[in-house]
Amino acid sequence: MPHNVRCRHCNKLLARASSFDFIEVKCPRCKTLNIITSPSAIEHPTYTRNRTCGEQTTPSTR
Repeated sequence: MPHNVRCRHCNKLLARASSFDFIEVKCPRCKTLNIITSPSAIEHPTYTRNRTCGEQTTPSTR
């Protein structure tokens, strides 16, 4: 099913796309450069975190 790609500034319909990873299109009405990525192309933030995130370390004693 195609998705409507609209300008984020003036909401003009720029394209209808059914499958894409990355679209960069300049709006002819307001000249805004729109960069759109599909949700499936973006890696979920939980997978990019460091494995030691949230672990506490005890300070060394001298």
